[in-house]
Amino acid sequence: MTSYRFLDAMGTVVEEADFADHATALAWARAGDHDEDIQRVEYQDPGPQHDWRWAGPLLD
Repeated sequence: MTSYRFLDAMGTVVEEADFADHATALAWARAGDHDEDIQRVEYQDPGPQHDWRWAGPLLD
């Protein structure tokens, strides 16, 4: 599992969750059943520094 964080338009983390892959995390973000408007999805890189990286666009 990979850790994901979901950010609003100001870059504030509004949700965090673990998903098996980017596609599942992005689909969850697109579903829209959230208290806050999600504008960006990032995942925690499994590399030694554990940087947060962009998971991909929310719009197809």
